[in-house]
Amino acid sequence: MSPSKTGLLEPHVTLDATQREELQRRDIKKHDTAVILLHWFNVSIWVTELATGGALLAGSAYQIAPAWWRTFMIAVFGSPSMILKVHITAGVLWTLVLLVYGIFGFRKYLVPTVTNYLIPDWDDFVWMKNRGLLILGKRVDLPPQGMYNGGQKLYGLAVYGGSAVIIATGLIMAFHLGPPWLVQWSILFHFLAVGGIFAGLFVHVYMGAVLTEERPAFYSMFTGKVPELYAYRHHYKWWRQYKEIETQWRADLAREAAADAKADSATSEDDK
Repeated sequence: MSPSKTGLLEPHVTLDATQREELQRRDIKKHDTAVILLHWFNVSIWVTELATGGALLAGSAYQIAPAWWRTFMIAVFGSPSMILKVHITAGVLWTLVLLVYGIFGFRKYLVPTVTNYLIPDWDDFVWMKNRGLLILGKRVDLPPQGMYNGGQKLYGLAVYGGSAVIIATGLIMAFHLGPPWLVQWSILFHFLAVGGIFAGLFVHVYMGAVLTEERPAFYSMFTGKVPELYAYRHHYKWWRQYKEIETQWRADLAREAAADAKADSATSEDDK
């Protein structure tokens, strides 16, 4: 139960009560404010688009909602054409916000998120396999994970890719860009992309908002922080990286303070 040579706890140690309390008491930052705002903006857009899109497809060849939902939405918005206008307006707004985020946050948020946190490694594939075995009642160990586990990484990549398809096909349908056959195919691929992301969304919401062990991740989308104990247990590789950076930062501050103190002492001697 001793720390490693770097002074950090290893993922396999059994924490005593004091260690658990100490880690639980401290929080570490997981999300920037911009990421949190974008997350909840996406939530509001997806609720709007699913509600209006379901009403538009009710009774069609790609029906995903019962007829009563269409009737209800018509009562809310006044007419099918107004439902379509709301759907298109929300989609265009979503596209513009993501475009701004992609341009101005390209180097700070977009690229680091994809390259540092969403590219799966071998531990992620082992984690997904073993997680499935745990659900089936098998006794297996889960390898340490980064800021996001293997399942979250795959879903994140699916959201990135699916969102690109949704935006492209949505613009083609809304503004009739291209020949009729392209518009027709866009309907199908738009529907498939939305369905794929929506299916994963059930798991995402369940894991974050329902499972007690993952509740800190849900709260982090409000506060931006998670307890160190949660990070240590569920995202050890990210926690270790965070602590190593923190340790180096403290060491640099200590060296700078020592250098300043030495300089002040030398100045005092010269004054004498």
